[in-house]
Amino acid sequence: ISLPPMEYDTYALWIDAEATTLGCVVSDYNDGVHALSHALLAVAPLFVPCSSSDLDCDHSYIDCTRVMLFDARAGGAGTTAALWKHLFVPNGLLDAAIDLLENCPSCHMRTDTGYQGGCPACIQCGQCIKFNMNLSREAGLIIAKRMLQRLRRCDLGKGDQPNAATSIVTPGSPTSQKVNSKEDEETTPRRKARARALKNATDLRSARERQIVVGRPSWPLDQDGEGGRQEKA
Repeated sequence: ISLPPMEYDTYALWIDAEATTLGCVVSDYNDGVHALSHALLAVAPLFVPCSSSDLDCDHSYIDCTRVMLFDARAGGAGTTAALWKHLFVPNGLLDAAIDLLENCPSCHMRTDTGYQGGCPACIQCGQCIKFNMNLSREAGLIIAKRMLQRLRRCDLGKGDQPNAATSIVTPGSPTSQKVNSKEDEETTPRRKARARALKNATDLRSARERQIVVGRPSWPLDQDGEGGRQEKA
């Protein structure tokens, strides 16, 4: 069966996995990045309302440099936009992934201790385009713990959230009156949804020059070598 390639623009979050540092010292490093990506997918519903059809990851296990999760719906469903904030809170997304990699009860019951591919209760997922091959729980755990240390040292991990004071409007101020009058012009939900869709479409078009392409791209600009950075999933 031959089917045409399916392409869509969407939103994603990614975290550097320190390939230069860990790639030389962690056995099965690429398999560990793949396993950590699956673990983050497994625990994501604990933090945001989503299912396996809303979120996916980069299933690459060759020359991995990062962990990447993306909205599996065209145009994005807002899942990653809500999920990334849980990376910088205590007992957050990465902590839950570490706990899953380290304490999966089903894997601890196995007698073949050398097996690192996980099980359906932890890192094996149905949407994996590589059929859950090349997974390493042990390597994924090392990468995840190192990643958590880095996140805790950054400004967001220390609790220094972006200053939102500039976006707070005092009731009765001229700015608030202007915002309210604009909202009154777009009263219907359909108009608001259309405005959001147009803004998202504009942002996606402008982002193509720096886009990370997962899978097999066939944009016309990519054929000339002028498009986004291509990477095989």
